[in-house]
Amino acid sequence: MREVIARLDRRPIQVRLLLAALVLFSFPAFFLSLNKAGKLDHSWSSATIWVKSADCARTTKAILAICQGDRLLPIADVSAGDDPGPPLVLDLYAALSGAVVTETDVSRVNTILNYVGLVSLAGLLFRLRLPFLSFLVLTVGAVIANKLHSLGPHPGHLGVACLVALLPLAILGAPSTAPSRASWWLSMIAGLLGLAVGMVFREAIGLMGVVAALLALGVSYFCSLVKMRHVGLAHLVVLVATVLTISTPYSILRARDAAFDIAPSTRMEQHGAWHNLYIGLGVVENPFGIVWNDDEGVRAVKEVSPGTLYLSAEYYSILKRKYFEIVLHHPIEVITIYLKKVMKALTTYNMIYLLIIVSGVFAWARLSLARYSTGWSSYDAVFSVSAVFVATFLGQAALFHYTELYLFPVKIFLVLLFGVMVEILLALARAGRFEPASRQA
Repeated sequence: MREVIARLDRRPIQVRLLLAALVLFSFPAFFLSLNKAGKLDHSWSSATIWVKSADCARTTKAILAICQGDRLLPIADVSAGDDPGPPLVLDLYAALSGAVVTETDVSRVNTILNYVGLVSLAGLLFRLRLPFLSFLVLTVGAVIANKLHSLGPHPGHLGVACLVALLPLAILGAPSTAPSRASWWLSMIAGLLGLAVGMVFREAIGLMGVVAALLALGVSYFCSLVKMRHVGLAHLVVLVATVLTISTPYSILRARDAAFDIAPSTRMEQHGAWHNLYIGLGVVENPFGIVWNDDEGVRAVKEVSPGTLYLSAEYYSILKRKYFEIVLHHPIEVITIYLKKVMKALTTYNMIYLLIIVSGVFAWARLSLARYSTGWSSYDAVFSVSAVFVATFLGQAALFHYTELYLFPVKIFLVLLFGVMVEILLALARAGRFEPASRQA
């Protein structure tokens, strides 16, 4: 057994296995996913508006806009509260190629986003000397990606989750490979780009990535994981850049306004949380008479201000006040609602059992390996980052909804948790020859 593992540990063999996974599995799965687009029914009202925006971009080169005669209107005037990622890609494609965009292209954008995310994540894991985990992402990750298709934005959120995980994984994992200063900075830049892209396609998941990255920076700095001159300044630069990625969608919209002389929309041009927070109280049985339905938010606002425009800043402000009124006056009932939703989420994908088993086995294996490696390792990086993302997805389920449509991306972090458990068990099998990750070949 040790001899077999020793052979598989050799870098050339690992590279060949990874390339084989790409050629024999990931590429065919990618093309199957692309072909699925032509067999899908209309399922997302905003997709029709995105197509109109792309047609406008094809003739005027203006992005995230709707053509109305001689005028250009911000896309949010007719499709408020959406993440700008999907229509932005469709607009750029139409403007640069002159091609006519259809709703099926929404699914193709999801496919490309998913596989870019999976391959990027697999590449980083391989760089962190976790070949089995990298192989698992390319194979099992592709199966997960091909399970959900629609002409809406949600299937592509798996790729978003992969991209926003790059930065915290690089922050905690890269030091275990003893990178050069240039290599460390390249990892940070790649992670920040992934985070910015994720913020454009799904702001909620992007914010999860920001939280994970900030926690990772804190651990990295206070545990002295990085050995370089001016390490404090380096961490500060990455921290500032991480926070600045939050403004990526806003910056794109304001650049559009300046470039094409478009007045900002009077409606919300990005995702607003207060609508979902308010109706989220109605996902399960509750004493407030709220139900999970967009019309519920409209009804609540009209009770206060009948003339308020749907999804305007005032609309969100009213729902914010109503939400906090309920939270402050009925805290026990609200906590009960959130606990019910968390428990519902934990039963999805049998998550609770997987988390208990994986956490227990990983803790035992890590303690067993402590006599060989007492320092921080890539195993710790993957486990801790994945745990943070699982926790934030559970938090999202508690605050909003535990529907699989929102929980779907958490699958990739469950795969990472399982895979890193296997990786550390393989390290245990090499017990006599185990070395810290920073000294492995």
